[in-house]
Amino acid sequence: MIEMRGGMAMIASREVCRAAARIKREYGMGDPFALARELRIEVLVRELGTLKGFYKDVYGTPFIFLSRRLTRGEARLVCAHELGHHLLHRQFAAFGFEEVSVFSPASRREYEANLFAAELLLDTKEMFDAARAGYTAEQIAASLGADVRLVTLKLSAMGISENLS
Repeated sequence: MIEMRGGMAMIASREVCRAAARIKREYGMGDPFALARELRIEVLVRELGTLKGFYKDVYGTPFIFLSRRLTRGEARLVCAHELGHHLLHRQFAAFGFEEVSVFSPASRREYEANLFAAELLLDTKEMFDAARAGYTAEQIAASLGADVRLVTLKLSAMGISENLS
């Protein structure tokens, strides 16, 4: 379901989660680098100044640019986020995206790309089991080697954000 708010198309959170689940099921994996290869997206590591990464479609060829300054874990997260832009927002890529940080609340499209990344990278059953066992978002993130903001986002999408710090 796509909602319109202020003239901007917004994808329902449930649809973002389904899109991530569909791509994982179709390709049998959640590795954003391998998925980019399968989807014929060029992933380039470059000096990007303060940017961590961005997605751009150039004459029909999709590119994900990643900062050479990222750790492997950060690069994985940013690649998953940019993959979300490719699958959810490709129609905007010819114009470029606004410059925001990965977890900026400034844009609905950024939220959707973050949620896509959370769904792609974090296992729902592991998250549910850890939350049910009473672990905090910080503890879950530490045990999975994940960014706590990504964990918090996924828990919230799962409807288990209460009682977590």
